[in-house]
Amino acid sequence: MRIAMVSEHASPLAVLGGVDAGGQNVHVAALAEHLARRGHEVHVYTRRDQPEAVQPERRRLCDGVTVVHVPAGPPRPLPKDDLYPLMDEFGRWLARDWRRHRPDVVHAHFWMSGLAAREASRETGVPMAQTFHALGSVKRRHQGSADTSPETRVGLERALAASADVVIATCTDEVEELRRLGAPVDRVEVIPCGVDTAVFHPDGEGHDAWPAGRTDALLLSVGRLVERKGFDLAIRALADVPGASLVVVGGPPAAELATDPEAQRLRHVAREAGVADRVHLVGAVSHEQMPALYRSADLVLSTPWYEPFGITPVEAAACGRPLVGSAVGGLLDTVADGETGRLVPARDVPALAAAVRELLADRERAEQMGRTARCRAVASYDWAQVAARTEEALEAAVRSRRSRQGTGLSDGSRAWLKVHSRQLEEGMAGLVARASTIESWGRRLAVLLGSGGRVMAAGNGGSAAEAEHLTGELVGRFLDERRPLSAVSLCSDTASLTAILNDYGLEEVFARQVAAHGRPGDVVVLMSTSGRSPNILAAARRAKELGIHVWALTGPAPNPLASLADEAVAVPAGSTAAVQELHLVAVHAMCAALDATMLELEGQPGDEAAAEAKAVPA
Repeated sequence: MRIAMVSEHASPLAVLGGVDAGGQNVHVAALAEHLARRGHEVHVYTRRDQPEAVQPERRRLCDGVTVVHVPAGPPRPLPKDDLYPLMDEFGRWLARDWRRHRPDVVHAHFWMSGLAAREASRETGVPMAQTFHALGSVKRRHQGSADTSPETRVGLERALAASADVVIATCTDEVEELRRLGAPVDRVEVIPCGVDTAVFHPDGEGHDAWPAGRTDALLLSVGRLVERKGFDLAIRALADVPGASLVVVGGPPAAELATDPEAQRLRHVAREAGVADRVHLVGAVSHEQMPALYRSADLVLSTPWYEPFGITPVEAAACGRPLVGSAVGGLLDTVADGETGRLVPARDVPALAAAVRELLADRERAEQMGRTARCRAVASYDWAQVAARTEEALEAAVRSRRSRQGTGLSDGSRAWLKVHSRQLEEGMAGLVARASTIESWGRRLAVLLGSGGRVMAAGNGGSAAEAEHLTGELVGRFLDERRPLSAVSLCSDTASLTAILNDYGLEEVFARQVAAHGRPGDVVVLMSTSGRSPNILAAARRAKELGIHVWALTGPAPNPLASLADEAVAVPAGSTAAVQELHLVAVHAMCAALDATMLELEGQPGDEAAAEAKAVPA
């Protein structure tokens, strides 16, 4: 495809760390590069903020990616919030350019980019995908009168969410916000920001520019120097973390920190807290130096008031560093509390300090969290995966526009089958990568069920059919003749379902059945393509309270169910249909392992089989 990406203020060529240069710049640059690696031609449109002699109209970023500098407004840097009046001019220029060089689809990044892209899309008919990166409704909720966004922002975002062919949310928390804005949920896809796990990795030297006189522990905070990033909270918490130093990366170059208002404020906070000698503001650091900085830290802190996504947690995870962060926004997805770090309530300094002390006091646990974080980053946030999922979303935007324009059914069927086959192929590769987990589930179920245990299964919609399929294979048989096993589908008893719905509501539909049928040590297999269904999450929580093991089959991670479950297999397929079909493959693979194990157990002496039974599930 020929892809137009619009990023009006966040140029992929910008230096990071300034007030308006941060994670979005990295996101746009990396996504464009990885889409180009997949064979697409990408043009990134950003506003010209230097004279043409310095910023020519078109500049090559890498093979397959061209940055286009759009002449909208004066050719000088302007604050982000001052760009809104220029978006009509920006959009008209895009429309003229697209008549000469028509893209197949446009992907707008940030709400103002969306305004310009929508203007050009209306003029040219180019399908449009929208990523907000940050929503005005959330910003206004947290910043109140300090919010400098135009008054009309929330209303304009509502219109954009309703009109885009596809809306790409970067975290699950954003989906609910988009729903409140009126976005059609069937056109919303959750695709996180990514990280280059080949660049950000745990192996290699640390940074040699740390402050002299290293203390017992080095803490690292990274981000733009703006108040909502909560660096002052980390500084205040340092007062209750003796023997630790805090390095803050971001903002203007080091030579300009003395005149930067936020840097001055943070230094004043450090003096007030009595930790000025342990707080080091280093200013802007090149992207190339960041992996070494992360590797040098004992612990990374990310303490925003709110965070639409936040690139710091995934970069830290890729470098194998545990993180303590605020339980807000994207961090709810990127940090698995207790597994890859700790999450604490936003703006709660005592809780933050306690979590930092906890991990510094148990270095072995912190190191294990770092290893888990690295594995999770590679599995869920590597740019290659993010680009593949974005490609599917952009193709969905094209299909959506065609269907709304009345594309013929045969064309639509062929296009759908082509995309679907690729989704199945990519999803199957992810499933094969988790074959050891699926086999382990089958073997452990054989021992559990063979010793009188029980398995339950539940899902909604198509996933309910997959849950019934699993229990049917267990009560009946899959490959070989064997005795029936105790398996209960929580989706099939209509009398119980309607009674619980009537008396307790939808959220209790599965949770109450788990409590009725489950016993400590049993297993419940929960299936959800989104990983967000409230009744499935309620069942998972109830099961864990009762000592019942929770195994989850979900769509792409991260998602709440995968994080909540004891064990999860997240299928990295690009559509609900593909995920459901691959869940059935996982069910069959699990049953094959179960049948093979049942044969092994039946051939063992009684005492040996009983002894093995006691060891399951793990």
